[in-house]
Amino acid sequence: MIEADTVFMKRALDQARRGAGLVSPNPMVGAILVKDGQVVGEGFHRYDSRKHSETYAIEMAGRQARGATLYCNLEPCCHHGRTPPCTDALIEAGISRAVIATKDPYAQVNGKGVEQLREAGIEVDVGLLEERARKLNESYFKFVSSGRPFVHGIIEYPSTPQVDWHPSSEFLEFASKYDAVMIGTRAELNRVVIDRALARDRHRALVVVADNTDRGLLKALRKRVNGEFSVVPFERLPDTSETGNVLRLEDSPGYDGTEPRMKSLLVTLTRSEVTSLLLLPGLLDSSDTAFGEFDKVTLAVPSIAYEQGFSTRWVFGDIEFDLEDVSIEQAGPYTELTGYPSLQEVA
Repeated sequence: MIEADTVFMKRALDQARRGAGLVSPNPMVGAILVKDGQVVGEGFHRYDSRKHSETYAIEMAGRQARGATLYCNLEPCCHHGRTPPCTDALIEAGISRAVIATKDPYAQVNGKGVEQLREAGIEVDVGLLEERARKLNESYFKFVSSGRPFVHGIIEYPSTPQVDWHPSSEFLEFASKYDAVMIGTRAELNRVVIDRALARDRHRALVVVADNTDRGLLKALRKRVNGEFSVVPFERLPDTSETGNVLRLEDSPGYDGTEPRMKSLLVTLTRSEVTSLLLLPGLLDSSDTAFGEFDKVTLAVPSIAYEQGFSTRWVFGDIEFDLEDVSIEQAGPYTELTGYPSLQEVA
């Protein structure tokens, strides 16, 4: 592949990111059509528009789509769902080449879209910037492959003297993209994260999961958003709505106090096609069972301790773990480390 391919694929990924909060339970997808080195069409997917990114790009390009190259971060769909197959539209438009970052794990696609394009005589290359593309849609990939939401846990380590962690703007930006947030024991942190999430443009309601022991907090949440939140049992959680929902762990079907709460919660969220869950610190910080569900972790560590080599391995309850592929942000006196947990062992 040539250097220009990478440039245009990065642009397709940038287009896809514009769909954050607007596509769940679908993936974020961006498409670019290029002819003679110039972009002639582009677009990104929005769930409520019933058009895929490839359709927008084709419509923008018009006749210039014939002989063009498609750059797309995810394999085009090849089945009838909410929309007609994108592969049919691309073949009809007359594109000559397709550069695709990664295949779609969804069973009705998963390589079939690539195969259909190739059978139509279109040159197809797969795998350019694949890791970036998979991370962009990590919630979708987890949900489709396992049938469970992608879980991002936050662990706050105490400082001496006691100073609370106040999240960085970078943390709040990605935190606002989750379908659901489980609030923790710090009211101010809950407020900041929920407010940012509600301010984000999204096509369906934010789901807030709350422990039923703090009725004052639930009342404050409802008041803060002018009644947009309501306490509803898990089994009646609507798929889409213009209202937000506060869910109580105790309402989960089958939850009798003995079943791990996280397991019951994830089953319930799955039924409503909630693909991602952010866990704020406090309620589950001593639960080994909960940690086993974490796909991603953010550690809020006092910067002084971190700079002194606080730890090369981290602790959650009785679990020791490492983080891989770590990104670091500064948040006042705290350092935020976000990565993927590995090497879990009992301390």
